[in-house]
Amino acid sequence: MMMRIFGESEALNRAKAGALAAGRAVGKALLFNPVSEVLIPRRQVAVSLGIDFLSIAYGTRLLNRIRILDYETHRFQDRRCPTPEAVAAAVLQYCRRANLKSPDVMFCVPKTWSVIRETELPAAARENLAEVVSFELDRITPYSSDEAYFDFRILTEGNGTLQLAVTALKRDAVDPYIRALGEKGLPVGRMETNLSASSVYLNYIWQERDLIYLDIHPGAFEAGCLRQGVVVAGCAGSFNGAGPDERVLADVAEEVGPWIADLKERDVAPRMIVHGHADVRYEPLEERLRIPLEVLNDSDLAIPGYRGERGGKDVPHEAIGGVLASLWKKSKAMNLLYRGRTDRARPPVALTVALVLLLLAMGGLALGLPLYRDHRMIAMIDQEVSSRKGEIKKIEALRKEHDGLRDELKAVADFKKTKPQALNILKELTVILPKTVWLTRVHVNDADVSVEGYAKSATDILPLIEASPAFAKAEFTSPTIRDSRMNADRFVIRMEIEGMKTEHPKVKDGKKQ
Repeated sequence: MMMRIFGESEALNRAKAGALAAGRAVGKALLFNPVSEVLIPRRQVAVSLGIDFLSIAYGTRLLNRIRILDYETHRFQDRRCPTPEAVAAAVLQYCRRANLKSPDVMFCVPKTWSVIRETELPAAARENLAEVVSFELDRITPYSSDEAYFDFRILTEGNGTLQLAVTALKRDAVDPYIRALGEKGLPVGRMETNLSASSVYLNYIWQERDLIYLDIHPGAFEAGCLRQGVVVAGCAGSFNGAGPDERVLADVAEEVGPWIADLKERDVAPRMIVHGHADVRYEPLEERLRIPLEVLNDSDLAIPGYRGERGGKDVPHEAIGGVLASLWKKSKAMNLLYRGRTDRARPPVALTVALVLLLLAMGGLALGLPLYRDHRMIAMIDQEVSSRKGEIKKIEALRKEHDGLRDELKAVADFKKTKPQALNILKELTVILPKTVWLTRVHVNDADVSVEGYAKSATDILPLIEASPAFAKAEFTSPTIRDSRMNADRFVIRMEIEGMKTEHPKVKDGKKQ
């Protein structure tokens, strides 16, 4: 069946895996939002539920700095988990004291409610890993995907396989607590085991070292194997008496023995950290395991950014780890409510919209300022022109009058150049003609003059006219007639004005054209 699901070639699978990895890297770079990641403060409340205790921690993150502001622990004598109503009432009372309204709640549950398994899948499952894990969950764990909350983390990838750590727990165990908190206005946004929350705390302090962790409570214990910051195996148990005895410690040694062997096989020096709440002798456990133990008491546990007084209170490192799991960006904690889904990088909508509006505003200014400046310049020019409109009209009138006078003067000058003056012609005729000649008609054209009159001898007139510098080509245009009454010759003479070109009509074939 698995071959039917993952029947593609190994080369194609590797190519797909490489393309998906590159796409995820590019997506993270493009969707990185420094405002939401750094500048916007976040608040987180973590609730840790144990066999006989309830712990609450509250922290904030600002400028990538995490601070635990407050914490408290409630102990129960009957060594039973508190009821959902009691948990919801205690958390609500705490939030009211801390003046927290509708905070995000991280809910951490006991390890005994969960199952932690390590499994291997084909690399082809990388593309739809959440669906594949959901489909295979009943094979990996005792629960089906319909009846469980679960999540996973990839440990290693190579040689065509994926190594996964899977954590699952039955929904029936935690749904009453989630509903009770929700009814109090405290919605649960994340859920994890106490063991995983403790691992986040250890990773925050020791930077993802591979180690074995043992947490001993007054009536129970939890242990887990941490690899690359992820819990890959875990165990839990309770004590029969008031405290752990050698038989229980022997059971612990039997559980963690394979984990030690696995660390040695991977050339990792085995290291075990024990957090003890009771007066316990660990020498028998150290002798059985044959590895050094590092015992931490509450006074040894650092609280990130905490400025209050401890006052001998128990340090709820599970609840503090739950706060860190939500606020620390490098945390590898799971979220069992996601059922295998991963947090989708949300585009920084507010920042993107602000930047787009800023770019549009800058573009509008770049385009609009020159137009506005030109419009202002044109308006100033129009205003200047309007203020001088009367003067401009006067100037235009004077210009038109000047042009008219200039045209008239030019016409007079041209007339003087091209048109002979009749007075000059009459004066010349008066000078050259004898006193015995009188004229009855003088017709002056552009280039010639015609005269009619009487003379004692008409033939004597032509030489006089020809001799004048003002005329040329004098001739009779009609025969002379002797007037007996006047005792004189009647004549009609035509002459050209010297310097004026006479255009005679062209004649072709004896006809004028």
